[in-house]
Amino acid sequence: MKDDLWNYLVSTDNLDDFLGLEVKCPNCNSKLVEIIYGRPDSILMEKARNKEVLLGGCIVSGSTPKYHCYECNKNYTKDLDEFNEEAE
Repeated sequence: MKDDLWNYLVSTDNLDDFLGLEVKCPNCNSKLVEIIYGRPDSILMEKARNKEVLLGGCIVSGSTPKYHCYECNKNYTKDLDEFNEEAE
């Protein structure tokens, strides 16, 4: 059972949340928030107002960013590489 949980957390990119780790911005070391895609409900809208998440819209591609830094206003991929829209 433990291996199943571990594999699930790793494959779904939820390991950091499960362990309670904060993902930090490689540029300014501030806390990164997750970018949430799709139609938000009232709970997500409130989290976005509080800058706990960033709403990313409804269009998702294979290279959409996963994290956002509100301090330096940069987006990052899940590997914490800076996301560059011009490269798309």
